Amino acid sequence: MKETVFIARNEENWKALEVFNDRLRSTGRRGVKSLAAEEVREFARLFRLAGHHLAYAKTHFPAGSTVPYLNRVVGVAHNFFYVREQGSLFQIKQYFGETLPRTIRETYKYWGLATAVFVIGLLLGAIYVGADTTRLAGIMPAMFGEGFTPGETPEFAFDGDNDAVWDGALMSAFFITNNTTVAFNAFALGILGGVFTLFVMFYNGLIVGALFGFLHVEGADMVTAYALILPHGVTELFAIFLAGGAGLMLGKGVLLPGNHTRRHSLVLQARKAVLLIPGIAILMFIAAFIEGFFTPLPISPAAKFAFAALTGIGTFFYCMKGAWRRR
Repeated sequence: MKETVFIARNEENWKALEVFNDRLRSTGRRGVKSLAAEEVREFARLFRLAGHHLAYAKTHFPAGSTVPYLNRVVGVAHNFFYVREQGSLFQIKQYFGETLPRTIRETYKYWGLATAVFVIGLLLGAIYVGADTTRLAGIMPAMFGEGFTPGETPEFAFDGDNDAVWDGALMSAFFITNNTTVAFNAFALGILGGVFTLFVMFYNGLIVGALFGFLHVEGADMVTAYALILPHGVTELFAIFLAGGAGLMLGKGVLLPGNHTRRHSLVLQARKAVLLIPGIAILMFIAAFIEGFFTPLPISPAAKFAFAALTGIGTFFYCMKGAWRRR
């Protein structure tokens, strides 16, 4: 085939690729993102076709004008087709804008199971201590010190008239320290098959349920108690559930490798689980910020409940970000 015939047969496709190149140049940083789905497919087809033609021209017309022309056209298209933005700001935006919410949705079975185990522990703790408040001392962790001796009533929970009250500073310190530790343990212990992750979730739910069961029975001001916990608790508990889900993913990799080797299965699960870790850290930071600056505000409990509801709704819509996007 003569070069003139080769050009005549294929020039129309090359010109169409040039049109795409010029259009993508004009979009700035958006590049291929500015194209519709059908246009992306057409651009890819033209790019591949021009690549084949370039290889053919290098073989049959190495000294002709076709090779430098196609080198230029294919080179420009290659930059749009393959080059990825490497800026740290872009990567952060990509992670929190797309990767994290998508990963949360894809792993809902794991953190959903962790949530269910936590809730079971919470209910059992509330029932167990609600039936006999002296049992609280045997459940609460040692960080409460001498006030929690087995068989005795915790001193911090009463005022001078022996009426139950809520010590906000003590309980805030408890929940921050306890929940951060729980999130770390729930994830890290997943490497042992996920069994300890389930135990951590259950025991943490048991502690929270026992504490609130005790306060309910003893007549504490529960409106104030919930107003001090819920504004940051929604975000903090969701972070714990995600950490539990990440731990269970590691456990699945160890116990249920499927067709993979156990090591390969663990690596595959770990890659997905690790995607949740930065999000968990940010959720914990947000919860700590809310507890430090919003929770102590002298506003009505109703306002704090409304804020808690907004955090829950906002978290839901964030997790669904991109789920309803037309593909």
